[in-house]
Amino acid sequence: MAGRASRSKGAAAEREIAKLLRNELGFCIERNLDQTRSGGYDLLGIPGWALEIKRHERPSLAAWWLQAIAQAEAAQLKPALAWRQSRKPWSVMIRLADCHPDIEDPEPTIITDLQTFCTIVREEL
Repeated sequence: MAGRASRSKGAAAEREIAKLLRNELGFCIERNLDQTRSGGYDLLGIPGWALEIKRHERPSLAAWWLQAIAQAEAAQLKPALAWRQSRKPWSVMIRLADCHPDIEDPEPTIITDLQTFCTIVREEL
């Protein structure tokens, strides 16, 4: 998928997960419309987190994770990567240290479902 179709698919994925997160968390979560120009993360409104969204049939988790980390570090937030393939639920990758403060190593990650990620976000408030 190239060009406009790819951007449309990405925007639709961002709208889809923003709605799910709004319903689950009750926050005002919106697409970051400056992301293309400024290279920022995809969704605004999740306290403490920079969320990168991907919708692709062949996940490229290593590359996507590096992108999520770079964008989160630039914003001084914790990185989160959410992705979905067709007819599958959303998955979210986060650093283990970001949900367990006693862990100092920033390398280990966990992959969880969207509801568990929302529980982690709520627990931090």
